[in-house]
Amino acid sequence: MNINRLVWIIMHVAANIKNYKFSVIYLLLMLIVSCRRSTEIGAPVVNSSNAVLPAPTKQLSIVPVKIDTLVNHPVLERGVIGEWDSTDVLNPSVIKFKDKYFNYYSGFDGKLWRTGVAVSNDGISWQKFVGNPVLAPSISDWDTGYIAGNGTAIYFAQRIYYFYQGINDRGIANIGLAVSDDGFHFKKHPNPILATGPAGAWDSDSVGDPFVIEKGEALYLYYLGQDSVGVQRLGIAKSVDGLHWTRLSNNPVLDIGAGGSFDENGLGEPSIAYQPPYFYMFYTGRASDEIRNIGYAISTDGIHWKKISTTGLISNKLRSEWFSKVICDTTLIAVGGGKWAVWFGGGNLPVPAENLNGQIGMLILDLGQQRDMTSFDANSDWSRSLVKSTDVLLGSFEIEGDLGKRSTWLGPKAHLTLATTDHAGNSMAGKPIIVEGWAPAQFISSKTGQYEPLTISISINGKIAAKRTFVSDDMFRIEILWPEIAQLLDHTGFVEMDMSADRAIVPAQFGVSKDSRNLSFKVTRIYFH
Repeated sequence: MNINRLVWIIMHVAANIKNYKFSVIYLLLMLIVSCRRSTEIGAPVVNSSNAVLPAPTKQLSIVPVKIDTLVNHPVLERGVIGEWDSTDVLNPSVIKFKDKYFNYYSGFDGKLWRTGVAVSNDGISWQKFVGNPVLAPSISDWDTGYIAGNGTAIYFAQRIYYFYQGINDRGIANIGLAVSDDGFHFKKHPNPILATGPAGAWDSDSVGDPFVIEKGEALYLYYLGQDSVGVQRLGIAKSVDGLHWTRLSNNPVLDIGAGGSFDENGLGEPSIAYQPPYFYMFYTGRASDEIRNIGYAISTDGIHWKKISTTGLISNKLRSEWFSKVICDTTLIAVGGGKWAVWFGGGNLPVPAENLNGQIGMLILDLGQQRDMTSFDANSDWSRSLVKSTDVLLGSFEIEGDLGKRSTWLGPKAHLTLATTDHAGNSMAGKPIIVEGWAPAQFISSKTGQYEPLTISISINGKIAAKRTFVSDDMFRIEILWPEIAQLLDHTGFVEMDMSADRAIVPAQFGVSKDSRNLSFKVTRIYFH
């Protein structure tokens, strides 16, 4: 179905209508399952890595997030009494597969959590699979406990990978994997793909709430970790195959809130949206009275996060009765124009884990930034943009000069993400990328006394696309043709452009000025031509 039609339908509908030894273990585990979506196979889990997502880090000051539309009724309801999902329907994970929306959700019958699937043409009207549930606790493996759900689905390597939470016979929660070719029938891997951390670690007692994204040539798993005293935080692991995972060395990446905040009692169930230049993390926050809401944090690299919300994303006046106490479990898909369709779990009973009268709702978030994402122009009116130029072109400095003659200095490394479709939906296919600026090769040589050429390299999605060498101070215009760009694009459709220079100067060190910035070259404009 056409995405614009999907957004129209949503607007139309909206307008018309858990871990100690065992009893204590069980209680804490209840906090890590249902609305708390919260090992490598054949080898121990590696506990740390310096791996990061391919973009520099920067502290952020603003973030545009707006609720565009909130559907006021559940889009996926509980089953009738006696069915496997009759008590709670929560933890949606929605993907596009075979031109339809597939929703992998957790159902609870009062005894067991299991995973089912529903299919939709528009994301609002869902048809549950007659063969549900598609995933249940095992009889004798590591996930023999009462949960086999709280998962996340991703289309990867021509198959659907579903990462889910399971509990073993000792009450320990780990993360497992089931794989499907058709979206309905799954085969489990025999061991957890991410087990608890070592004794004393921040995730030593339980791991759960997986959410996986693909970025570059790797998968990144965002997950909940719980320590021996029940404190919950969020961390990240990395993999190239979905089976063997390496924890990042700077875990945990997000902590619980301060006293009195909406997430002071715990946080989990992360979901990630990439709307360049930002990664947005939406997560469930638990207040002291167990009322839950969605919080969000932002990042420019997917690793280092800054919390934005202190009171939750959805205000009390926007809550319908059916999700008056609990809003959790977000999953999301871009629908164009900076807007994202978001499905979430909701309930009207503020209890820690289950029996919430849980059902699944939907809203549209507007993450648009009021700028042309297919270009960077120093002479644009950045006062109208919802983001800073230095966030868009990472590694750059504040724009300088008079109107019409503006430019920005770059350091030795810079990063820019370009969309290949503009805000109106027009494709940039067939157009070359032009990079215009000034290379101060002779200036750097004369001030440093080292007479060497200056080389500027440009990579797209990690592969060299252009290189230019300068021996004098020159204005430049570097052109990268579309056929070469097309070969380097990944599944996201974004152009991840890295620019680097092999020389730089700090003017203050050479008496040129008091300027202490590390400067390599200037850029005026980067655009599809």
